[in-house]
Amino acid sequence: MKLDSELTLQSTILRLLSEPAVDKRLGRGEHYFPQAVINQYPADSRPSSDLINQTLWSFVGKGLVYIDIWQRAPEHWEWRLTDAGVQSAKDERFNPDDPERYLARLRSSIPDLSDLVFMYVEEAVHCYNHERYLASAVMIGAASEAAFLEMAHASINWLESSSAKLQEILDNPRQPYVAKFSEFRKRIEPRKNDLPDSLKDGMDLTFNSILDLLRENRNDAGHPTGKIILREDQYISLQMFGRYLKRLYSFKDFFQNA
Repeated sequence: MKLDSELTLQSTILRLLSEPAVDKRLGRGEHYFPQAVINQYPADSRPSSDLINQTLWSFVGKGLVYIDIWQRAPEHWEWRLTDAGVQSAKDERFNPDDPERYLARLRSSIPDLSDLVFMYVEEAVHCYNHERYLASAVMIGAASEAAFLEMAHASINWLESSSAKLQEILDNPRQPYVAKFSEFRKRIEPRKNDLPDSLKDGMDLTFNSILDLLRENRNDAGHPTGKIILREDQYISLQMFGRYLKRLYSFKDFFQNA
């Protein structure tokens, strides 16, 4: 199946497991819960029972799903969400365990999100849900770079007298991205009071957080340092990234329209 279909399947399973009226039994000769999942799809694009079961077992490995064996007959055992799975199913924030909704929320929250940034985020979420946390971190680093460069280039006209040198730095392929970010910070700080309150408030926290993402996910994870990325750390990074990306695009929108 295509990437979008895989992500949709994971989201569908999480949603159905959180609904009390859905038959979650394993069954014998008849797959009750997989059939409930299949019924969510039109006839010409239904996932196979095998793929649904593979996805369920991947959720078991992530600690989101378990099998409730309280019934004596194994066919009546049920797929259940763990406490972590319940939190993921009802989480209305940027939740990478619900990949379809994560990406949809990103699109709806940032209408002018570029295809380039979205491509890297989609890869990051895909890698995360396939337990490739290091690869996911690298992709989030790439998305952070791309979004920052879009925002920084949009600021050139607004920064006026200090912008010529910044343009040169941004266009220099030999300059590391952390250095480019630092040069941008140097130029925007003196004009902080010219920003609207919605951007000025919390600006330092936003930029410090984005800088940390660049350092950890692009420099540390993106180079052969042997850095290990744990699932819980990447979960937090992806959650945070959704919020920071909204802020970056708010800055970009202001610079373009000021």
